[in-house]
Amino acid sequence: MSLKVITIDFWNTLFNSANGEERTYERERIVAEEIAKLGHELPKEVLKDAFHESWNFFNEEWLNNQRTPTTKELVHHFWAHLQLVENDDTARLLEKAFAEGILDYPPELMPGVAEALKTLSQKYKLALISDTAFSPGSILKELMELVGIAQYFSAYSFSDETGVAKPHEFAYTKVLKELNCEPQDALHIGDIEKTDILGAKQLGMKAILYKGDKDSPMNIHAEESTQADYTAETWNEIVGILLKD
Repeated sequence: MSLKVITIDFWNTLFNSANGEERTYERERIVAEEIAKLGHELPKEVLKDAFHESWNFFNEEWLNNQRTPTTKELVHHFWAHLQLVENDDTARLLEKAFAEGILDYPPELMPGVAEALKTLSQKYKLALISDTAFSPGSILKELMELVGIAQYFSAYSFSDETGVAKPHEFAYTKVLKELNCEPQDALHIGDIEKTDILGAKQLGMKAILYKGDKDSPMNIHAEESTQADYTAETWNEIVGILLKD
């Protein structure tokens, strides 16, 4: 396989969704605290409904418009759903809390990722392509630095920074151009058929569909068939595929 660059997804490919409930609980706690400071009190069910509505808004933009709302947009949508008058100081505090919650309650690396990245980086240039949500790319990169894998990556494409989400071609070409690589000389690894794999294949890249995160909510709706060139359930398998030549 003649490849120069490997691009990799973040969520449910490099990292799982561990501590998601803890992140949500902490965000709910901070919101309730701020609402109380403003002289209001809302039932927990109302807050949960607001979070649910924010995720609906996110999914609508992500899946239908190939973009992901920024942290600021999500907080604004959340606050508007509560029908409370927006307060600039509160909005800034919530944006910071929502964005940085991942550092306090971080997800975990998928098994074998660190070892695989070290091995693959010796042969290929590695780039990250991530669709972001409450946590922007700057925070995801900080998390990667904290767990010791940022050193293996030469380029990054975060949807909150590029303004587009996979499968939009710019999500991929942004890093390919930075690394002076043509699509046919690159391969993308990701877990979602209709974003990761579709975007890569439409551009002429090769692709590996990663099925290693059994707890991923996307597995519930996973397609039986795939356009990917390969499928893998472990990072050891991925290394085997990419180093077999």
